[in-house]
Amino acid sequence: MLTCDVFFASKNKKGEEVCGDSIKVKRESEKIVVSVSDGLGSGIKASILSTLTSTIASTMLMNGLPVTDVFRTILATLPICRVRKISYSNLCSVVCDFKNNTCTVVEYEFPVVMLFKGERRVFPEKLELEIEGKKVFVWQFQPEAGTLLFLATDGLSQAGMGTDLFPLGFGVENIEKEMKHLLKNHVSPENIVRHFVKLAEKLDQEVRGDDTLVACLNFREKRILNLFVGPPEDRKKDEEYVRTFLSLPGKKIVCGGTTGQIFERVTGKKVEIDLYTLSENSPPVGYMEGIDLMTEGIVTLTQVFRYLEGQSDELGYGAKFIVKSLLEADEINFFVGRAINPAHQNPLFSHDISLKFRLVKDIAQILRERGKIVNVQYC
Repeated sequence: MLTCDVFFASKNKKGEEVCGDSIKVKRESEKIVVSVSDGLGSGIKASILSTLTSTIASTMLMNGLPVTDVFRTILATLPICRVRKISYSNLCSVVCDFKNNTCTVVEYEFPVVMLFKGERRVFPEKLELEIEGKKVFVWQFQPEAGTLLFLATDGLSQAGMGTDLFPLGFGVENIEKEMKHLLKNHVSPENIVRHFVKLAEKLDQEVRGDDTLVACLNFREKRILNLFVGPPEDRKKDEEYVRTFLSLPGKKIVCGGTTGQIFERVTGKKVEIDLYTLSENSPPVGYMEGIDLMTEGIVTLTQVFRYLEGQSDELGYGAKFIVKSLLEADEINFFVGRAINPAHQNPLFSHDISLKFRLVKDIAQILRERGKIVNVQYC
């Protein structure tokens, strides 16, 4: 299954404290919604309008509401400029449905939307809708690994406007040429957005310019990590849980000595202990066919938590492997056994909550705050 990374960068209009352009990203396991909006004018007022627009759009689209309902709500919420008779915000929303491998793009008065597959720009057919007297364009594409969707507000396309070099602004054609050049030279999406914002700043040196926001959606294979922590509560279901865990896609880590013994018993395979990974404060790790790493439980998870929380840099081999895997993963699935080892109880916690439950809960919270999809299943 695919997923996408969302990279963006922005700059403020000269003399303004905030950017009037906004981006809102919402994520679920099989769905991502990205909305970019440019508020009319600049500064605080524009920021409020664009934030309101992108938030309404992302929330409603994530909840599966039709495009027509979404835009009727936005148009009914936002006022029309009495002087220029135009909307106070424009909008581009992207709904990525990875379960069906389909992306839907919705454009309302949005200046720069470009789809690239490799170095080649693709031009999908657009459907024009009229909603509340306004033209809205809707189109779809099927993403592949390496597909890139580029979005930019008019602060980029109009950068340098009024200068001798670009009297009418940098322009969409020049943006496309620059994109093809960057992709040909294998510039990363993260650096692409930074490059264009720096370019807009350079072109606007002699003029006030405008707010600018540039975003790239980079599609790639999803990275999944599965961790089995502690033995299941019901021994009769050991085999069921082990077989289910082993059938999952993605990287697999098993934490806990007793849990490792269960995997040995169910699979008939042996854990090979690597004594070279033993250190003064960290137990050694082990390896088993079909499992990426077997580690001790509480000590290792405590090191992982303390590192992610910024409390300590001390990591044994197993904890270092887990931290690296957690930070690389898009989606993390914890299988947490309910069988409680009395030796792992902490009097600071209530009597019915084990230390491993607390560690998994706290680690999961940190990861969610970093934008990860985290699922915790107790067994």
